[in-house]
Amino acid sequence: MSRARLADTGVVSLGPKRRIDSFNRLAITDSLLVLGILSGLAGLVGVFDDAGDGFVLLITGALSILAGSAGRRTFERRHRPTPGRVVVGLAATWAVLVVIGTGVYLASGATNSVGSALFESASGFSTTALTVLDPTQLSSGMQLFRGGTQWLGALIGLLAAVVSLPGVLRGSVHVPAGQGRRLDRLSPSPVTGRRRVSGIYVGLTILCGLAYAATGMGAKDSAVHALTTVSTGGFTNQTDSFASYGGGPQIVATVFMTLAGMSYFVFWWVLRGQTRRFLRSTEMWLYFAMIAAATASILLAVDGIALRHALFQAASAASTTGFASADWTVFPSSALAVLLIATATGAMGASAGGGLRIARAGALVDYAKRELRRQLDPHIVTVIKREGRAVSDEELARLTGYQIAHVGLCAVGAFLLATTGVDIVSSLWTAISALSTAGPSPITGPNGDATNLPAAARFLLIPGMLAGRLTILPLLAAVVGLLQAKDHSIKRVKRVLRGRR
Repeated sequence: MSRARLADTGVVSLGPKRRIDSFNRLAITDSLLVLGILSGLAGLVGVFDDAGDGFVLLITGALSILAGSAGRRTFERRHRPTPGRVVVGLAATWAVLVVIGTGVYLASGATNSVGSALFESASGFSTTALTVLDPTQLSSGMQLFRGGTQWLGALIGLLAAVVSLPGVLRGSVHVPAGQGRRLDRLSPSPVTGRRRVSGIYVGLTILCGLAYAATGMGAKDSAVHALTTVSTGGFTNQTDSFASYGGGPQIVATVFMTLAGMSYFVFWWVLRGQTRRFLRSTEMWLYFAMIAAATASILLAVDGIALRHALFQAASAASTTGFASADWTVFPSSALAVLLIATATGAMGASAGGGLRIARAGALVDYAKRELRRQLDPHIVTVIKREGRAVSDEELARLTGYQIAHVGLCAVGAFLLATTGVDIVSSLWTAISALSTAGPSPITGPNGDATNLPAAARFLLIPGMLAGRLTILPLLAAVVGLLQAKDHSIKRVKRVLRGRR
């Protein structure tokens, strides 16, 4: 007898509760469990600094763990989720976390403005180095919570890029098909993939924190910056980012920003001793070349700048972290142009960084070269290879569509920002930086001070930050859904009109 019929007869069922196969539930509950742990740890530290903030964080942690545990107990994997469910699940997870973070900022008194709390939460979970709060005025617990939101946001993005999306979109624009064999070894199953990626991510975070501590940075500062460096989040508890720190912390930040922008496939090869694959990675060498080119351009354009500052800013831009060791907004235009290109191109695929990604950019450049050759000789046959594998025309078509959508979002974002009163150059730079999850721009300054932006502009940046962290697929899915709903509504109206005739 079904549970509903038992209820009708007044008989209470003592059997097991119905278990549900829902990717939305899996993604949200797992994220709540991690958020609960991070909030609880931040609350334990913060209670000795600000009892009120510590209490808010402890309550948030407890409720998140309870909700996550309850949802996990009713989940059961039966079928592989469809691409649409994965995309919707990731977007729903991000939305739930942003709402919770907004509540924490309001409840703790970090801000009394709902708009500011929403922006701060969205910036945190999207790993964008923009803020409307004075980090020095936040309690220790809230500083750790703010860093923890970026750490969790990057972890969700990593698991999506390496495990969830490739499993249902094999050979898609999100993960080029040329990485399929690597993916099988790093993530032979969703459970194994999540465990391995999370293990590498946590290991890098611990190493980064220990390295910061070894330079003399305090325990709290080391923890905050480890969370926001490995995640390429860029938040610091100082108003001048890394400018007030000495050479030691800046060197550590440069090393781990560079590592954070590297593919987790590369880390897996190193751990497995596959040095040949490591050394033959074209994408990795292009990533290093971009950092080197940006460093050289800064050294040539800026008089008297130290090598460590030039390398720091180059690594920050290429990894889309957003840290600053100097005021790069006053650099000559030649250096700024290279930094903008590095930020827009972004880090390697399957990394914690954002941007268009080097793998896609390289394939698109090769595609453009091939089409130019075909204009001169329509009969020429040119094969495009990435990582030693031929890329099909279907994959190139998908990559082209992704690029069109990416550039279109930058253009739309810049236009909307300009309508709020921001000048067109700053609008374009800010839109590109937000979509790449970097954040800082000439108008927000080197430290990402978003209070320089109108309130409307900050609100308009939130969708771009979401698109940059979870790729543009959620927004594309939303647009497709709206178009399908429109077509369905038009058909229904036509059917009704025909029936009345």
